[in-house]
Amino acid sequence: MTDPIQTFSLAQRPDLLSAYVNLDIPWPAFVEPTRLLVEWGLHAHADHQLIMLDGDTPIARAASLPLHWDGDPQTLPRRGWDGVIEQSAIDTYNGAELNTLCALEAGIDTGHTGRGLSQTVFTALRDHAREAGFEHFIAPVRPSGKTQYPEMPIEDYVQRRRDDGQRADNWLRIHERIGGRIIALSPTSMTITAPLETWTAWTGEPFTTTGLTTIPGGIAPVFVNTDLDYAVYIEPNVWVRHQLTDAPTTEGSRS
Repeated sequence: MTDPIQTFSLAQRPDLLSAYVNLDIPWPAFVEPTRLLVEWGLHAHADHQLIMLDGDTPIARAASLPLHWDGDPQTLPRRGWDGVIEQSAIDTYNGAELNTLCALEAGIDTGHTGRGLSQTVFTALRDHAREAGFEHFIAPVRPSGKTQYPEMPIEDYVQRRRDDGQRADNWLRIHERIGGRIIALSPTSMTITAPLETWTAWTGEPFTTTGLTTIPGGIAPVFVNTDLDYAVYIEPNVWVRHQLTDAPTTEGSRS
């Protein structure tokens, strides 16, 4: 009989901080861990950083930050993922009412992928948001399947569905399956800039021509400027809201 998967926050198990940080989550190289795991957040909001154990083995983590939000899709952080980090820091230090929990990552260690754990991990974070008394639970979702369609506008991509009516994108399908609803798009959710040498190290691409080019693992093109020896990647995400109560709410634009 296998041990059940247990979930702890870093506030409950600070001894697991190293294991949490060092899980091998399969992100593209250009999405660096320093961007995903906000150091101040690990300490300032350790109660909202979850780690999952299978027996004594760390297998997954869920990162999130609290902020203030009035529930209107029009007032979501304009810069999506990057904006959440900035607003959470400002709201925390200003003593604002932190009524919203925003998921930033639900990642499975590479040694434990293929077990259907993605839904389990995200559901655990949603349940944590409910138990912690948050009014809203949101996520700027990275539609991972868009790596196959990097040049497709995000507005068109989110409309794609399979023959059975479910969303074509795996992550958006998981969110919808457990009650998540798209309330807005975030065209500029994550911005990554670096010299071309760094981009080559990340992707193996030469970057010899100025203009837009696609990269392995990218869900949008990268703009390359050979004169400035720099490239900029601006990633779109999809704002998804999960209901924490049975009370009806007014959703934003759905697709």
